[in-house]
Amino acid sequence: MTKPDQGWAWVVATSSFFAHSNSGYYMWASGLVHIVLLEAFGDSLLKTSWVGALFLSLISLAGPLTGVLINRFNCRLSMIVGSLMLTIGLVTTAFVPNLNWTFLTFGLLSGTGLGICYNSGLIVLGFNFERKRNLACGFAMSGSGIGPFLLTPIFQFIYETYGRTGYFILLGGLTLQYCVCASTFWESELEKRSKEPEPLQKQRTHDSCRPYISIMKNIPMSCICACLFLADISIFLLYLHFPKYCLQTHSTKAEISLFMSLSGIWSAMGKILFGMANNSHDIDETITLFGTFGILGIGTIIFPFFRYEFYAKVIYASILGCYSGCCWIVLNTIVICIIGRERFAHAIGYIMLYCGLGTLFGPPLAGFIVDFGGTYGDSFTAAGVLLLCGAFIGLLSSLCQNKDNQNIDIYLDFEIDVELTEKEQMLNK
Repeated sequence: MTKPDQGWAWVVATSSFFAHSNSGYYMWASGLVHIVLLEAFGDSLLKTSWVGALFLSLISLAGPLTGVLINRFNCRLSMIVGSLMLTIGLVTTAFVPNLNWTFLTFGLLSGTGLGICYNSGLIVLGFNFERKRNLACGFAMSGSGIGPFLLTPIFQFIYETYGRTGYFILLGGLTLQYCVCASTFWESELEKRSKEPEPLQKQRTHDSCRPYISIMKNIPMSCICACLFLADISIFLLYLHFPKYCLQTHSTKAEISLFMSLSGIWSAMGKILFGMANNSHDIDETITLFGTFGILGIGTIIFPFFRYEFYAKVIYASILGCYSGCCWIVLNTIVICIIGRERFAHAIGYIMLYCGLGTLFGPPLAGFIVDFGGTYGDSFTAAGVLLLCGAFIGLLSSLCQNKDNQNIDIYLDFEIDVELTEKEQMLNK
């Protein structure tokens, strides 16, 4: 049985790094898969976008199912189940006769499997680290950028050589590596300690609605949820449609592979640098959240004006990779400051619901705009505006939180004044 922060825990962190490398590639590969499905079936852009949207949204929406599997069994078995689901879904997608089947095989089955693998790789870190948890999470999650950097050109070559069938079959083979990572997820002391007796679990389930009600009434928390909902609409729209937009603006598939690799390496570097920058207690995490979404939003609005320039695509791919995932580095701290540690897990689950819904509706938004007379440039402009709106709503949460804190301070000062007045009256008597 492993102990936190030492020994085998770092082997688990290394396995989580490789698991996140796979997960990061699948997120970025959704854009290439979108092109593959368009070329294979020739269906409408809007309908094809819904397949990718369903796949990506289940990364977040599968969180509750992952929790059930881990609570019932353990992180190792949970990731193995997710790996097998993802493999079956991808291999089956290689042989489906039309796009309708991909909603089941790629969207639902593969998406749920990836969501279970992604969440298991994240949760297992919490069971193996206490004092060095942030360091371990930063190391493991940097893999989500390394994966696209290394694997994108390889699988681009595989698609050009073996076509749709070979591409999805070999993707399924890559997925089985999750089982190798899961084999190192031995049960830790913290994981065993988290297993509760059955009566206590039933009581916890009965009372589980109370924290969510209080979270829903919290105005700063609602602002963060709205911020991430709008941001995920935009970010996953960009993930899915950026490769197709580059292809439409005279880029080759080899150049698109280069852009995706650059995004991956900048994603890894951005997470590490962003975590180091926000290590100081003097920095307001909400301000940095506003800054990252603001920079990405402005860059997305400007990009269509230079869409035919190679250097512009290189710069934008770097910005997209660097800033699109940094919110997850500071999210834990923001939520704890607003909600507190007692309701932290409930708050993260509540936020993931909004993220999943944003991911579901983002990619089809571009398809709707293009299919009904607009252009990819219009969809990118809409994504940039939504990012800016999300950034300002996130900043509003900080203002609401400060106001609440001021009200608490005034209330406490009033109580102190009353107490001192009563003491003075007693002394005068």
